[in-house]
Amino acid sequence: MRRLWVVILVVMGLLAVSCSKSYEEYMTMGVDLQDQGEYDKALDAFANAAGKAMDEAGSLAANEKAGDLLNYYIKDADSARHYYGLAIANAGAAESQALRDLIKKAMEVYASDAAVSGYEQWLERFAEDEAAHEVRYELAEVYHKNIRDLKRAITTYEYVVDNHPDTEQAPKALFSIGYIYANELAEQDNARTYYQKFLESYPDHEMVPSVVFELKYLGKALEDIPELKHLLSDPS
Repeated sequence: MRRLWVVILVVMGLLAVSCSKSYEEYMTMGVDLQDQGEYDKALDAFANAAGKAMDEAGSLAANEKAGDLLNYYIKDADSARHYYGLAIANAGAAESQALRDLIKKAMEVYASDAAVSGYEQWLERFAEDEAAHEVRYELAEVYHKNIRDLKRAITTYEYVVDNHPDTEQAPKALFSIGYIYANELAEQDNARTYYQKFLESYPDHEMVPSVVFELKYLGKALEDIPELKHLLSDPS
């Protein structure tokens, strides 16, 4: 009986020591375990660090570490999305480039909703940053190609076109609006309006041939476009 109590006391002591680790100790442990290839234990350490974090910056760092471990080492995109989402939710103190880098990691694992949240945070906090037009264009791309919220994508693209017409992103945004109307919403009159605006605004742009092609066959079915008929041919 005495031996049993000794074992119980030892176990309780070990648990107490484990529970008494600080945020910094868990983070250091996680990095060391990751370097040793002990990925599951490293993930536990980073998760414990997040639980010990005293502020948003600490929570962000721990959750981003966990997301990186899952993304780049364990290759578990589903779980990585969870941790990147937590990191972005605690990104209130992140610097401009750090937040953009985190958003890009989230997009690597298709965490589109978390990315949108991150972009909205960024635009609210860094609206005067010289990269604002790039970030807004990236947000429009997520709405368009990932979230599939076409109306919101158009609105966001339009902001780039109207407020940053001389940037690299503006003509691409303008073309995308025309493309959405023509090929995804089947609103040909709106598509024509934006394609013609493209030709007027950027007559020397490299995308002009694409715009001319779109206008030429606006509303036509694939089988009615000679240049694309080969796509319908029998591969056998």
